[in-house]
This record gives sequence, C-alpha cells and structure tokens, in this order.
Amino acid sequence: MAAITYPLAVRSLADMFPDLLHISALASHRINEGKDIGETFDINAAYDAEKTVQELEPLSCIIPAVSHMHIEAAKNRVHVLRAIHATATVGAVDVLARLDEIQRTQNTTQAIINETRVMLQETRAMVMNVRLASQNAKVPQERNHYKPLQKTSSGHGLELALQVSRPENINHLPPPATIQPAALGTVPPFFDRNTDMYTLGTINSLIIFYNDDFDIEKEDNLEIRKIKFRRWLCS
Repeated sequence: MAAITYPLAVRSLADMFPDLLHISALASHRINEGKDIGETFDINAAYDAEKTVQELEPLSCIIPAVSHMHIEAAKNRVHVLRAIHATATVGAVDVLARLDEIQRTQNTTQAIINETRVMLQETRAMVMNVRLASQNAKVPQERNHYKPLQKTSSGHGLELALQVSRPENINHLPPPATIQPAALGTVPPFFDRNTDMYTLGTINSLIIFYNDDFDIEKEDNLEIRKIKFRRWLCS
C-alpha cells in the first residue's frame, strides 16, 4: 500500500507570523512545524498542534506579542490537521475527495489572518497619529514644522483626487497604472514640512497617497486646500 501523504500544505505558525521567531520563549513550542504537499503522513502532527495551542494560551497572558490572532491561527491549524488525519484513516480516495473542503478552510483562515493584520496596522497608525496631530496642533505661525501623519486607509485616492479637481486640472493627475498604493503606517516620501510651498499637484499627490480628501471640495482654491490639509494634520 502506498504511503499516505499530505494533500496540501499546512503552514507553520512561524511561516504565517515571522515575528514570532524573535520571541525566544516560543522556541520550544513547535512554531516552526509545518507540512508540505506530498510529505509523508505524521500521525502525531495534530496532537502536537493541539499541544502548541495549550501552551500558547497561557503565554499570551504574559507575553504581549503573542495575541489572540496567533492563538486562533494555531487552533485553525489543529482543525486542518484533524480533518486531514480523519480522512486519511478511511483511505486516500476520501482524502482527495475532501481536498477542496480542507483548502477552503485554510484559505478562510489565511483571509482572517490577513484582515486582522490590516486592522492591527490601521490601529497602530491611528494611535501614532493621535500623538503626531497633537504635536502639529502646537506648530507656530510660521507653519514649517508639521510632521506627516501615518497612512490609515488602504488603497490609493486617485478617485478622490478626480472628484475634487477642477476640469482644467484633471489632465495633470497621474494615470491609474502608474500608482502603487502605499502601505499602511507609512508616510509620504515627498512630504514637505513647509506647507506654504504646496502646489495643486502636491495636494493631489497627498490625496492619492493617504486615500483621503481632507474635506477639500472642487470649488476650493489652492490656499483653502492648504488650510484644510493643515487642519487635517492637526486632527
């Protein structure tokens, strides 16, 4: 009888969350253990995965870097391994028959992890922006000491820039194919602390970067747009 093998990859916790590798206390908790497609069946894998969950849960109370997101991912690994092992006990044909179902489970788990990671990035940037906005609110009249806020909205704001641009300025906007959305938590590399020097192009670039229109309206002239952007930097 041919050896039973894994019909899909079951990623390790370290593969899903590389930052866990920097936590020395987790080195002995099997966070590196994963299964590749075609790897020989390991009867102890599901049991070991359950042990990891049991060990990580109390650690999450004393190590802030170990969050509920990591615990949920560890639990979902157990579900996937148990499903594979359960079907393996009744024959390889059944494993193949349930492959799509197992793959959907793992895809759902990864989607949840990705959504949670985005939420954490947004929250971290928002918290940092509270402090930055407070500092910007104290900027003196010369208005040349503003600090850039961090990006908190996914995607780019080209559509917003189009909506607030006057017809004669629309042709100056960059084509969609040339725009690469910036990562959450980053700041514009072109940010100039002296906002008095901003042009319409600068404001449009900031709208596209932040995916935020700063409450600007199409009828606003350049000076009003700069005032609204300064207000946003302090909010």
